[in-house]
Amino acid sequence: MSSTNWQQWDIRLLTVLASLALSGFAVAFASLPNDDAYTYIRTAEIFLEHGVGAAISHYTWAGYPILIGLVSLLGLSLFTSAYVLNAIFFAILAYAFISIVRHLDDSNRVAWLAALTVLAYPELNEYRDMVLRDIGFWAMLLLALWRFMVFVDTRQFSHSVFFVLAMIGAMLFRAEAVIYLVAIPFALFLQSDRNTQENRRDFLKLAGFICGVGILVFLVLLAAGINLFLLILELLRIYQPFLISLFNPDEAVTAARANAIFGEYAGIFSQEYVSAVIAIGLSVVLVMTLFYTIGGPFFWLLAFGLMRKHIRWHSAKVVPILAVLLANLLILVVFLYITKFLTGRYALVFGLMAATLVPFLVSSIIERNRGGKWEQLSTYFLILFFFYCLIDSYVSFGRSKDWLLDASSYVELQAEPDTQVLTNNHTIAYFSGRVENYDVIVRELKAQDVLDVAPGTIVALEMYYEMSLMVEQAPVKASLQLLQQFPSADQPQIAIYRRVN
Repeated sequence: MSSTNWQQWDIRLLTVLASLALSGFAVAFASLPNDDAYTYIRTAEIFLEHGVGAAISHYTWAGYPILIGLVSLLGLSLFTSAYVLNAIFFAILAYAFISIVRHLDDSNRVAWLAALTVLAYPELNEYRDMVLRDIGFWAMLLLALWRFMVFVDTRQFSHSVFFVLAMIGAMLFRAEAVIYLVAIPFALFLQSDRNTQENRRDFLKLAGFICGVGILVFLVLLAAGINLFLLILELLRIYQPFLISLFNPDEAVTAARANAIFGEYAGIFSQEYVSAVIAIGLSVVLVMTLFYTIGGPFFWLLAFGLMRKHIRWHSAKVVPILAVLLANLLILVVFLYITKFLTGRYALVFGLMAATLVPFLVSSIIERNRGGKWEQLSTYFLILFFFYCLIDSYVSFGRSKDWLLDASSYVELQAEPDTQVLTNNHTIAYFSGRVENYDVIVRELKAQDVLDVAPGTIVALEMYYEMSLMVEQAPVKASLQLLQQFPSADQPQIAIYRRVN
């Protein structure tokens, strides 16, 4: 191995160590667990108590919670196990990201800039203190993409085997990994440095291998009592109400939407335009989600670089990256137009693909300004740019929510062992220790939910706008006795009541 390769291996190794340290730092100063965390932890508990089948019955795609449960067998708590897993996957992600960039440009400077980019990407690193299955999915997807890019260049079948195995790893976390597994191999047809016959032959060979492995995995899981086909159908069934609404809209809902958009009078005449207005609005949602996922600093830097033509490379090499980007964009569009909502996590694959441009852009800026009048200014700008991104990634300026733990402790003290607790907050449900199914929490409780519980029940409510209106309804107000408010009576975020006759 050449000295250059050893240096680049050191860059990746140092980045892995830095990533592990940053994960430890993020967790050490973490706030409270994210809401999704409670679902994974509860599923892991069920797996440890009742096995794989029960875990899948509770949470259909249970690969990540099962991994948490397995790691906990080392003597760690479930939350600690989740954080350890996430730290490992963030390290794998950083390693794979640098490997992808290095495959496009083997220079030492670009590799260091790739390390800095992946460690300072705000929209990615803000998830370091969260318990999310997406982190493992992103890591395995990037690892698979890197090995596929190597396969495209070398056409050595061993690299395609690694690609398929990594994609199977990604499927443990998210079912849509199947879409990427199908889409990425089509990049072979756009490799201009090979003839069409060779590309077709390698595609068919890889497609056949994928089908063979898929059948084998299906049969192995079936023998273990897990029907992968039925699991995917179960996931798709979640979207059934959205599809019914999309293709057979309710007239009352359409009228309500028209009134909300155009006003009560104009809505009478504009109902036929509601679908078009919503479609345009969803397009705006998509664009803004992509903007926020890439992040303002990276987006404007990339816009500048593309306008000034700072980025140049062999176009055939980036086709696999474009295949992943387009597959993610397709998933986002379908999901958005079916469900009418989108979160940044779903678009982060798009953001990671865009972020692979950043090292080349920064390297080009450095090179073009070397020895020129703008050299010192551009150097200061880039230092400030990455310093800002690092601060944005790892320093939280939000207010502490430790008062949620105080509220949980208060509920625990107020509730006798046989006292029921009703809450719309996951943190209180879990840390109070009084709600068995703490992951199944209805955020927007109805008045009837409160009225149906037995007298003596502790009712702990997160007081956002709808809840404030609900507790002011006469029947509800008469049935609740206020016990305490957190963080204070002046700024009540949590109100704790006792149900009375």
